[in-house]
Amino acid sequence: MAAATQIEARHISAHPRRFDPEFELILACCGHAGQVDITSLLTPDLDWQRVFESAEHHRLIPAMHSALSGKNGVPSIVRVRAHKHAWRVLHFTVELMKIARCFEQRGIEFLAHKGPALAQLLYGNPAMRQFGDLDVIVRSRDFARAKDALMESGYDPGLQLSPRQEKSLLRSGYECSFGLNSERNLLELQWQIVPRFYSIDFDVDALFSRSVQIDLDGLSLRTMGHDDMLLVLCVHAAKHEWAELGMLRDIATLAQFQLDWNWIFSEARQLGILKILQVSLLAVGDLFHASVRTQLPSATQGAAELASAVVARLQGDYEPDTQSTRYFSTQLQTRERWRDRARFVWRLLTTPSVQEWQAIQIPDAYFVLYRGVRIGRLMKRFLT
Repeated sequence: MAAATQIEARHISAHPRRFDPEFELILACCGHAGQVDITSLLTPDLDWQRVFESAEHHRLIPAMHSALSGKNGVPSIVRVRAHKHAWRVLHFTVELMKIARCFEQRGIEFLAHKGPALAQLLYGNPAMRQFGDLDVIVRSRDFARAKDALMESGYDPGLQLSPRQEKSLLRSGYECSFGLNSERNLLELQWQIVPRFYSIDFDVDALFSRSVQIDLDGLSLRTMGHDDMLLVLCVHAAKHEWAELGMLRDIATLAQFQLDWNWIFSEARQLGILKILQVSLLAVGDLFHASVRTQLPSATQGAAELASAVVARLQGDYEPDTQSTRYFSTQLQTRERWRDRARFVWRLLTTPSVQEWQAIQIPDAYFVLYRGVRIGRLMKRFLT
């Protein structure tokens, strides 16, 4: 292994506060901050509206409720919102059980991803992680059968695609949303981790082969193995520019498991996401003061700077604009290999998306023309 840096264990009580009081409280509620007396952070001048809004943004209402339960001076809205989320999680769990039975009857293998499965894996309680939909992963060759099974169960696909469009989506996209009754985005049926233009090509068959079994309220489910899950969570966080503290909390929690770090670093190099992994772990170490204690390969150029920027902007409840030039420039900065950057740009420019299909109707026989539509729309967006 290359020369290494280490995220050393420290007590946060010896570390000066760097954030405003509201964000310091939210950070302490994540439960990774060493010896923190949360009561000392509950000062009379706290802006609870700001605390609540920020906790919602960072998807940390359950963590905040758990950490502040029984403390004096905490507004009841925290308890009310946490209980509402718990009821929502129960609904999600019931739906996941229905989907699992539906797929099992048809012989469709799937992985429960994020949602209640990840909450159970990381925190031992589906309600201890805030999320807004269900995610399941199938192999791309099983997508059509899974789609039919969901529609037979009352789900409606969020997209109405022609056969050629669906074929293209399976090649270049990664998910399709499904709604049920009034909930228009209840389920994300995925066959990859990120869209193809990100140039991070996970081997989904390998994810299935290394998957592990978990128990969710008596239901046996398969989910990604811990080592794969760490890489996937880091990539997911990078896709969202590490804008939610809840994502980093998940990574910090999983990093405490018994992981094969040599395999993780090797796989990250193979996928071209070593810098993404480093930024994630450095940010976790900085925020939680050594929730991660492991040998890191020498930081890739720019990784430390990116991690510092991630930490600095978190308390501002940053919301990435995923359609902006700045966003795509930042995504390029997260990659350590020039060939991945080149593929990212080429695929971004030339891969038609749902937006192009909705902008203009072209018969499937002339589907190739959508590439020109894509380039034209991007040029118009970036030059104006």
